[in-house]
Amino acid sequence: MTARIKNLVVARIDDGRPVVDGVGLTARTGEVIALMGTSGSGKTTTALTLLGHVRPGLEVRSGSVTVDGHDPFDPARTTALRRRVVSFLGQDPATALNPARRIGRQLAEAVRLRSGANTTAETRRLLERVQLPTDGGFLRRYPHQLSGGQARRVAFARALAGSPRLLVLDEPTAGLDPAVGREVRALIAELRSDCAVVLVSHDESAVRELADHVLVLQLGRIHREGSADEVLVPRRFVAAEPPTADNEGGLNGTGLRARFGNSVALSDVDLRAATGQCVAVVGPSGSGKSTLARCLVGLHRRSGGALTLDGQVLAPAATARRPDQRRSVQLVAQDSAGALNPRETVRAALIRPMRALRGMPAARATREAERLLGQVRLPVELADRYPGSLSGGERQRVNLARALACDPRVLVCDEITSALDTATGDAVLDLLDELRATLRLTVVLITHNLTEVVRCASHVQVLDHGRVVESGPVSTVLTAPRHPTTRALAERVPTTIAEH
Repeated sequence: MTARIKNLVVARIDDGRPVVDGVGLTARTGEVIALMGTSGSGKTTTALTLLGHVRPGLEVRSGSVTVDGHDPFDPARTTALRRRVVSFLGQDPATALNPARRIGRQLAEAVRLRSGANTTAETRRLLERVQLPTDGGFLRRYPHQLSGGQARRVAFARALAGSPRLLVLDEPTAGLDPAVGREVRALIAELRSDCAVVLVSHDESAVRELADHVLVLQLGRIHREGSADEVLVPRRFVAAEPPTADNEGGLNGTGLRARFGNSVALSDVDLRAATGQCVAVVGPSGSGKSTLARCLVGLHRRSGGALTLDGQVLAPAATARRPDQRRSVQLVAQDSAGALNPRETVRAALIRPMRALRGMPAARATREAERLLGQVRLPVELADRYPGSLSGGERQRVNLARALACDPRVLVCDEITSALDTATGDAVLDLLDELRATLRLTVVLITHNLTEVVRCASHVQVLDHGRVVESGPVSTVLTAPRHPTTRALAERVPTTIAEH
């Protein structure tokens, strides 16, 4: 099986500006071809053409795309290719899952459409392959009941239904803890013997381990290409000074507990984040990080414990909190695409919370929306665009601006850089730290990436199986980790960081 792109040009319909300009690649069975580059460089646009797809507002101007000798843009071939030959795992896997359907039914449907095999047996085999539970309780879960890492692995299992011959993977290891990331990389390495893989990634470890050939895109053109060793430059991390905090006020959780049915998700978790402080919460996939984030903002009703903000009690459910309390604690979610209404412009997304939670007049809210775009370093021209036309980095900045539109005191940031390339992720973290200092925000940073912890946080808590297994100042926890979970997470932290 051979997939080939030749001299591809994809341009905007409105102004003719190319977003992919003269790109070419060839991927054969047994090969992994990696596409790298900053946010908006054209990586995903290039990869999507292998499925016969371009985003709304774009068109293929010239060049050719063939998969197994067929044109994926040929309407007579597109459906058959997508069912039998090509499979895609998107950058935000949760958006590939129907939030109203149980995961077992979604996987069974994919198996039935792609292979016609025994759906029950094949569904369980796919889950085993991505190292997820196969019991009935797990199959009956809805996507929102999964951690970010679990949702990604379910989406990965769905992409593997029918044993495709070409896998197009958009950031498959983003947002995963190191252990799960290693498992996913091992799975890709195993799959390559039976198919060709086109890998869009900013994960240099994954690219070095897996890729036979690397293309680095910049402004839609090939900037560099070659082997991973030829293309990738070693990178040193420099830790920032830990942020300071006020001694009074802030977010205080004591003995927080949460459940999913009969399963315990959080057990007696304490959390203290003072005004102006960034506290990081780290842990492996499924440890309870995202559940804790949802409990703090009231989207998952905690089953026990107490939560206060500046001494005022916060009810378990957001619907039971006063409007000023709801806007005071805001979530910036991991899934930047799924968090935005695809039918709502950026301007409308920013205006709505100001009108609903702050009672702001329409004219003032419109002016404030433009100010917020500037605050998160986005041009005002983006206000009338839709989320589907934005890059991952732009969408995450819009999500940050929408949270700021509520005039919050606390930002709960759940893996906000996991799907971004390194340069864009660094820029978002710099922006977050600047906003924390300028606006005296309390920040709870949910992450699996200890480099982010060193960069932004003064204190860190390590979760495993819903419990806090280690906590303390960042420098203490990283230089002398006591718990095996902390040591496992610290394995991939560069020495320059660990010695901070």
